[in-house]
Amino acid sequence: MEVIIIGTDPPCPRCKETYERARKLVQEIDCMISVKKIVYSSEEAQNFGKVGTAHEVAQWAGINIDWDRVHELAEGEWTQELDDLLMPLKEKAEQESWLMTPVVVINGEVVHFGQVPEVNEIRSWITERKNHLRFRKYREKKSQKIIRNS
Repeated sequence: MEVIIIGTDPPCPRCKETYERARKLVQEIDCMISVKKIVYSSEEAQNFGKVGTAHEVAQWAGINIDWDRVHELAEGEWTQELDDLLMPLKEKAEQESWLMTPVVVINGEVVHFGQVPEVNEIRSWITERKNHLRFRKYREKKSQKIIRNS
């Protein structure tokens, strides 16, 4: 299983916090899961859809944001206030089917974007996909057994 965090380079506080939450969680629950970062502008990231930073989404959508406040908040560690300030951009990105950093991808599926997810959300996404993989492997083994017995 693979978890990918699509973000900026160097990472903004939101991308950094998302990566750290995923990395720490994976260390706790399963060392067989890899966590990697990719830059939003890379071809690999763009394969998931139109990916941009909050600033780019604001430009694409023509939305005005208090960038002075955003930059002030982004100088430190991540805060919920930063995500709250950028929420209109996340909502617009969602309406337009764009992806805004940070983006969380698990096993090739975009599961979240535009804000820092809670650790329990990440845990839930990983657990759901692990259970799905186990069920799929079980069905494959069962169908192979049926074929052999035919």
